Amino acid sequence: MCRALLMSQSTPRRHPIWNLRIPLKIKLFMWYLINNIALTKDNLAKKQWKGSLKCDACILDESIQHLFFDCSIARCVWRCVHVSFNIPPPRSIQHLFGQWMQGVDKNFKNKIWFGACILCWSIWLCRNDVIFNNAQVPTPMQVLFRGTYWMRQWAILLKEDDRSHVKMGCHLLEVTIMQIFANNGWSFSSRISF
Repeated sequence: MCRALLMSQSTPRRHPIWNLRIPLKIKLFMWYLINNIALTKDNLAKKQWKGSLKCDACILDESIQHLFFDCSIARCVWRCVHVSFNIPPPRSIQHLFGQWMQGVDKNFKNKIWFGACILCWSIWLCRNDVIFNNAQVPTPMQVLFRGTYWMRQWAILLKEDDRSHVKMGCHLLEVTIMQIFANNGWSFSSRISF
């Protein structure tokens, strides 16, 4: 089966996610997002699931686009990336791996994708905690800190020089979101809408 997959023309060997130094489970998760097959509520409904289609953080229907880019939590997370690194927020999963990093040096691009994939993973884990563990809807700060935790953990997969860049980037993201929360008078448990 492995040989057949490798010889198949449909194998996504050239996609940038396969070259990133992130755990395989994150690569597979991102591949599900790219192919619109992650089990968000809209995709579950296509499989005759009868639960609510509403996002747990807002009143709109949950989809990959909504959960990772349009929901107020995701928008705040991407806004922190924008403020921290002067990178415009990605508009969709296709934009994330398409035009978003156009013109950026390949080595720098891979570091940004490393972080972006982990932030998507963090959004997913927080969403799953709400659904499966009856956790409270997280704040963007909780999502971002969870993401920076994983970035630091998985930075060991990177080259020595890249590890220090990731750690500095994590620190910058954390400072940015704390400043955003402090400047807007939000508490750690408050929910925001943008």
